[in-house]
Amino acid sequence: MKSMKWIFILLIVPIVCGNVFAVSPYATMIQQNIQKKSFLTPASFPTTAADAPFIARMESKRDAYMPYFNRSAFADLPLDEQDEVERMLYQAEVNRINALNNSPLPVYCATYTDDADHCPQNLTQTTPVTNVPESIYDNLTPPDTPQTTTQPSITPYMSMSLTPANVARYGLKTHNGGCTPPERSDWWRNNIQTTGRYEKTDHAFEKFMITAFRKEGDCGQIPGDPGGYTCFGCASRGLCTGIDMKDITRGKVEDLAYKNMYRAYHVDRLPDAFRGYAMWGIWGSGPKLGIKLFQSALNAPKTGKIDDATIAAAENYRGDFAAVYTYAQEQLYRNIAAKNAAYQQHGVLNGWLKTLPLLQSSGCHVIPQNPIYR
Repeated sequence: MKSMKWIFILLIVPIVCGNVFAVSPYATMIQQNIQKKSFLTPASFPTTAADAPFIARMESKRDAYMPYFNRSAFADLPLDEQDEVERMLYQAEVNRINALNNSPLPVYCATYTDDADHCPQNLTQTTPVTNVPESIYDNLTPPDTPQTTTQPSITPYMSMSLTPANVARYGLKTHNGGCTPPERSDWWRNNIQTTGRYEKTDHAFEKFMITAFRKEGDCGQIPGDPGGYTCFGCASRGLCTGIDMKDITRGKVEDLAYKNMYRAYHVDRLPDAFRGYAMWGIWGSGPKLGIKLFQSALNAPKTGKIDDATIAAAENYRGDFAAVYTYAQEQLYRNIAAKNAAYQQHGVLNGWLKTLPLLQSSGCHVIPQNPIYR
């Protein structure tokens, strides 16, 4: 009889307990969590170097381009965004003090142009009328740009692609027409990351922003870069001055570049074929040096402003401007890197030089051999 009692208990208890568990609120909670598979919420804003893809960082390190120098390949702790920004500002000030103590004063002042205590001569520099601050490279001189030895007396460069077939296919015009698709790259991103809001209203600006976002990273800071914390190519001490970097998006960067660069410095008055090249210089080196470099490649007066003489030089240019301008950019990159030890130490120059093929093929009228589309 006792044995039957234990058999009854062993059979009944699991059934009762199982039914209790089935109706328990804990069972529902567990099932919901199993369906979600994670208690984590994705971050809405990249806060650390580890947000860059692991493969991308390893490929960059292989080629000695390490913008995320001295950071782990594994995920960092998710620090609060404001603490991260404060940490970077503190580190930037440490870097400035080290540069002041260990660099010749002219080299220091070439980087920290706003230090009135140690570089009073920089206060005589003029300030542009827009809210885009002067570039840290504006006191550099554009390198001499050799023109092509043969200037063919045929169609100007800006209209060489304006054949009936290309006009019909891409809607190309001298001014305010269409642009060809971007060229595929073996190194840079081959996807289009613009919002598309300018692709019907200003094709030349749209193609430049496609190129800019292909070569720029997301958010981070290169050690020793005076541009400071940067998102999508928009530097907190440059185009994004005064902008809350936690809220920056590619769409906001497009609007800032269109208003404070493209329109403010009259890039939109140039022939379509030249606008992307002029924007490249302003985007990377600031308006004064960037426009002077562009004028040097055009063999136009180096006024630092896109004026009537610059526009006329572009409209009447003959030769391979893309090759001439790419060479001028290469020399400028080497000159800048030679004045900044941090750029040499962390492989920044090598990264800049890898952008040159992308630059050469980025003109509005360049016919791509292997195009990419949205």
